[in-house]
Amino acid sequence: MKLNLDYKDFLCDDLFVYWRIHPTAELTSFWEKYISRNKHCRESFLAAIAIFDEIHQQHDSFLPDEASVNRQLQDRINQFRKKKLRKVYMSSAAAILLLALITALYTTTRKGSTFSGKQIASIGEVMNQDKVQLITGNRVVDMENNATVQLTEKENALIRDSLSRKEIDLKKNQTNKLIVPFGKRSSVILADGSAVYVNSGTELDFPSVFTGQTREIGVKGEIFIDVAKQNHPFIIHTPKSQITVYGTSFNVSSYTDEKNESVVLVEGSVHIKSDQSSLMLKSGEMAEVNNGNILRKEVDVMEYISWKNGYMQLNKNSMTEVLKKIGRYYNVEFNYEATLNLKDQTCSGKLFLSENFDDVLQSFSKMTFLQYNKTGDRIIYIQKTEKQ
Repeated sequence: MKLNLDYKDFLCDDLFVYWRIHPTAELTSFWEKYISRNKHCRESFLAAIAIFDEIHQQHDSFLPDEASVNRQLQDRINQFRKKKLRKVYMSSAAAILLLALITALYTTTRKGSTFSGKQIASIGEVMNQDKVQLITGNRVVDMENNATVQLTEKENALIRDSLSRKEIDLKKNQTNKLIVPFGKRSSVILADGSAVYVNSGTELDFPSVFTGQTREIGVKGEIFIDVAKQNHPFIIHTPKSQITVYGTSFNVSSYTDEKNESVVLVEGSVHIKSDQSSLMLKSGEMAEVNNGNILRKEVDVMEYISWKNGYMQLNKNSMTEVLKKIGRYYNVEFNYEATLNLKDQTCSGKLFLSENFDDVLQSFSKMTFLQYNKTGDRIIYIQKTEKQ
């Protein structure tokens, strides 16, 4: 069924207000696609733009019976004017996908039936607020989200984040550990120049400098790595396999509580060895390791590596798969009513990985007519909003 929105609904939407004040090519493209898919809303959409522009320019020609809406919108404009783009974008960027998902679900059919917004589940929140940590010897260094640790040939590390820049000494024959909690990301530039992007819920073990005939690191969780080309092979140890490369870029996902391990190759070639089998992987392929067996298939690599750029790339993924990915990233569990049929609904778009999803949960619930309840620390229950 079609969702009939009037101009007030657009004027009360944070993303719409933000777009009119801070227009970007991405947001303009989003709204153009939205209206092209929801032509029945075009008249209300254009009316909202006209009224908004009147208020934004502080004109006085408003309709008398819309005074309350005008006052509320003026307050919102004043609020958004005071916020810088980066600060607002963190909470609004995730909403881009939320609206995109809603648009997709309004226009996607399942065996002849049309989805309504009431069938979409809300998503999770950050449950772990711990800092990213670098453990080197007896020292523990706390870092901000997205911090970068760059090793040098002088046996020290330069740590950079959005708030600070500092240098610490490392011992030559020492293994260091980077711990990235759920809901966070980080990166390491190894001593050989290899770049490692570290996803949430991951532990990375690496030496201060590489010595001997091999370069070796250990991973529990997920990383994307761009290996510097050298004559010495680069070896990654995971709980389920050993991956050997010489110079290539690929993604490894090997969480200890997941049954399968995956390796997705962007370019180059890698050799994967488990307890029972081995294979050489080619660009654009994914290897899945399960109980020692290794299976190969072709994939869209962006779906597996986009997280390193701060978002999840979705391409007709089922809602249950999306919730699983979000649950993995934020360490939460979703329970929902079976009547929602989430596994039969698909969505496409970008999910920006914000540190705090509380605003997103509220917006998502409001826009989809779903409500969520939290049980304990890590369980979110999704259900339809009860009619008043």
